[in-house]
Order: sequence, then C-alpha cells, then structure tokens
Amino acid sequence: MSNEKVKANTHWVWTEKAAAQNPAHSRVGEPIWPHFKTAAPKEWLEENLIQDASEIELEGQTTIDDFI
Repeated sequence: MSNEKVKANTHWVWTEKAAAQNPAHSRVGEPIWPHFKTAAPKEWLEENLIQDASEIELEGQTTIDDFI
C-alpha cells in the first residue's frame, strides 16, 4: 500500500463492496475509521471500498431536487 492519500469533500464512508468484504467492521454509508475520516489511502477509493459521504443519498433523505 502506498502512502498516497485522497482527501474527501466531506468525509469518507464505507461502500457496499467494503461491507461485503468485511461485514464485522464496515457498514454501508458509515464513516470509515476516525484516523482516515477525511484523508484515506488512495487504493481504497480505487478499489471502491470508500466513497465521499456527499455522493450518497440515504433512503428517505430529502434533497433539493425534491422541491423543484
């Protein structure tokens, strides 16, 4: 694993892929480990294990598009 980090716009959360690979520690949409919350290893993003929290829409969440 390289030391290269990627910075989140908000914070990083786990994806479905991460939850499937490590269900005991990763839940979809939950923030990743605190020490990587805003700057995580680039490989995790490339492997689709994490995504920026601003990119997910939680079930039942209202967005601005709901009012247009």
